[in-house]
Amino acid sequence: MTSFVLPHEVHGSGAHKVFAVHGWFADRSAYATVLPDLDRASFSYALVDLRGYGEARDATGSYTTAEAAVDLVELADRLGWERFSVLGHSMGGAVAQRLLAVAPHRLRRIAGVSPVPASGLPLPPGQAELFADAAHRAGNRRAIIDATTGGRRPAAWLDRMVARSLERSDPKAFRA
Repeated sequence: MTSFVLPHEVHGSGAHKVFAVHGWFADRSAYATVLPDLDRASFSYALVDLRGYGEARDATGSYTTAEAAVDLVELADRLGWERFSVLGHSMGGAVAQRLLAVAPHRLRRIAGVSPVPASGLPLPPGQAELFADAAHRAGNRRAIIDATTGGRRPAAWLDRMVARSLERSDPKAFRA
């Protein structure tokens, strides 16, 4: 039986290996705009799609941050990366933290961009419902994105983010 392999793309050939892990509302394409600015001589970057997102949209699983951490270790093994760093945005930051429990000896560094704590965030009842129903309600996704970006983004940008999120994520994974 073969294990699941996270869909990924590697950029650069540097000795310092880095996984870039997307957040709840995106897939690996979230990092596309920074690719031209990366130091590809010093670093190798693997941009991944977690289960339920992007090219892994139809992958089955528990869709937990702990499962994603194990998937990253398996991908590191496949890539021949003994030690690596992890950059995680939002939910990807929680995945990076979970790696501390799974493979602390293999981590060089972790960096979170607006990371969610691996322990989760208790939400008041109204917010919990907003987040839970976001798996199936575009309006909820829009409200969350708008609130978490400070209510400063234009409507067209919010609409584009919601459309991409709906297109690039599986509702089961998003809800989990």
